[in-house]
Amino acid sequence: MSRTFELYVENPHELKLREIESAAAPKDHEVKVKVIYGGICGSDIKVYKGKIGYAKYPLRPGHEVLGIIVEAGVGTPYKAGTKVTIFPNTFCGQCEFCLNGKINICTNKKPLGVSTDGLFGQEVVIDSKYVIPVPDNVPDERAVLTEPLAVVVHAIKKVNISCGTKVAIIGCGTEGLLAGAIVLSKGADLTAIDVNSTKLELAKRLGNVQAKLPNEVKDQRFDLVIEAAGVKASLEQALEIVKPGGTVLAIGINADPVDLNPIHLVRSEISILGSIIYTLEDFTDALQYLNDHSLNIEPIVSKIYSYSEFPKAFEDANSGNYAKIILKF
Repeated sequence: MSRTFELYVENPHELKLREIESAAAPKDHEVKVKVIYGGICGSDIKVYKGKIGYAKYPLRPGHEVLGIIVEAGVGTPYKAGTKVTIFPNTFCGQCEFCLNGKINICTNKKPLGVSTDGLFGQEVVIDSKYVIPVPDNVPDERAVLTEPLAVVVHAIKKVNISCGTKVAIIGCGTEGLLAGAIVLSKGADLTAIDVNSTKLELAKRLGNVQAKLPNEVKDQRFDLVIEAAGVKASLEQALEIVKPGGTVLAIGINADPVDLNPIHLVRSEISILGSIIYTLEDFTDALQYLNDHSLNIEPIVSKIYSYSEFPKAFEDANSGNYAKIILKF
């Protein structure tokens, strides 16, 4: 039997590359996908460091991938040779939320690469309901951003953005930069805020962006503030700099309690919206954005490493000085 390689987290801080037997042929409803690219996410770093309480070890990490189907079960609608991205959160289809189209908050959801095996291997076998075909004219280096862009697409649907809307994005990691790209595509006035000047330089490359450190915002106020840093201070600043009648859209993941002034919230009629991951429709919509080459996301892919260089790739991803670090499988 042929052999293949995958990344594997035995325990926190024990990430290795291992050789395994090639996966068995897919069942009727499954496909075997040869992975082309995998993007390293902040959650992958947290799994590696043991900072996600519900992570289950040992496991194969990773959930942002682009690949090509090499084998398809007879019961699937796809053929070998189809380029796909993978929806990396299981959903039951039967709970209250799934039945109302909210598979992103499925009661029985399992995130791949966290509570079950992920996708950082040369090949993976998965139920075909979790694969989404990629249009032929979307370059691989754009298509690999489908999953993180779907997070932003899902969130942006909750708010109204038009030409001249004053938007601040706090946090210029991958999600913040992707949000910035979409905001700019809608004609909004964008201010990017981050504690890291290197990240602010990346934000400037998106287009007409005012890039500022948190203490440089001063008396500015915004119609919409997107919190994408996932830290206590950034959400608290978002509540301070949003206009009366404005909206705070939280997409960053933060478990720390936040100081909230209810009088300010009520008297200023501030809306706070949370948004988590995406639906299958959001993946399709994200691919439509990626198919529009006027959407400037070129600054977002910082480096591409061979999968065998995973120690350096994870080191760079953890440094905070880059946007998306990609593994080539």
